[in-house]
Amino acid sequence: MINLAVIYGGESCERDISIITAVQIMGMIDNSKYSIYPVLLGSDGSMMMLDNADRISSYINSEGKGKSVHFEGKYLMRDGAIRRKVASIDCALLCTHGGKGESGSLQGLLEIHNIPYTSPNVEVSALCMNKALSKGLFSAFGAEVLPCILLNKDGKDNYLTSAYKLGYPLIVKPARQGSSIGINIVQDEESLKDAVDIAFEYDSEIIIEKALTDYKEINCACVYSSGEILASSLERPMSWHEFLTFDDKYMADGKINAGEREFPAKLPVETAAAVREQAVNIYRSLNMRGVVRMDFLIDNSDGKAYINEVNTIPGSLANYLFKDKGIDGGRLIDIVVSEAIAEYEGRIAPKFGSEVLKRYSDGANGCKSGCKCI
Repeated sequence: MINLAVIYGGESCERDISIITAVQIMGMIDNSKYSIYPVLLGSDGSMMMLDNADRISSYINSEGKGKSVHFEGKYLMRDGAIRRKVASIDCALLCTHGGKGESGSLQGLLEIHNIPYTSPNVEVSALCMNKALSKGLFSAFGAEVLPCILLNKDGKDNYLTSAYKLGYPLIVKPARQGSSIGINIVQDEESLKDAVDIAFEYDSEIIIEKALTDYKEINCACVYSSGEILASSLERPMSWHEFLTFDDKYMADGKINAGEREFPAKLPVETAAAVREQAVNIYRSLNMRGVVRMDFLIDNSDGKAYINEVNTIPGSLANYLFKDKGIDGGRLIDIVVSEAIAEYEGRIAPKFGSEVLKRYSDGANGCKSGCKCI
């Protein structure tokens, strides 16, 4: 039996979506293979376990209602007057979206505690979280990206000329947000100023990007399994808006992958092949693990596919994109957990012997500040 910590929540604007993902995923886990330990991250960095964690209703006004826990090495510990071990965790299944749960911070914490986890590593998570930095990296790998400029608050007053050179329409985005939060398409200078102010409410860095006017949004997910990268079929999310809004994605019919979609997406064979090739190339080049969803924009004027962003922990773990490949949610969980554990066990720990401490002279080079051990 594998002890599986399902981690979700956090301080992100996508906290609620993360909870929905976790509840969905917990419902897909095979209880004959796994013992589930749901760990909810609080907005203040705390960790807790709630009663009835598999019910959405448990999370309404839930702040501070759970049993406080933390990690000590691989052990999940229960806090309180008497601290006790809850379980030795074999793997962490990450359902965190945005913020520190997807940016590499949570991954770094799990690295320190030697707990395998089901997402790309610290560095890759951090890079993919930043839309501006990731675009430069994807371009270096040969992927097509739309031109953009990065703007921080120090340079807030010096962007209009650069934006004008990109040419309207433009799309303004927080650099490290997801779920279309804080995003606006603008057609002129005045609306650009307003959109920049809005985006800065969600992030200290934003990007201003050339916006396509006639395009399709196409998603492709990849997962590593048994030595190969499996690419999903392609989906086309549908919207009457200029881009998919938060409401388009999550507020229709109470489903996390709500709204209309075309699956598999109806694309020319060569276009579909180009999208899948770019997705696999990015996944391979960054040595990714876990389920990663790549979002593309297809320019209808010439059929060119542009990588828009990479979601290292996608909503519902993008399990619905693999169903026509014969991989249901339960099987996908088996894949990402087994690969996370295998990757951790296959790491080569550096071995380096040093005589520095033995040769160090307290008298000649030692600390003279009077510090004391506690």
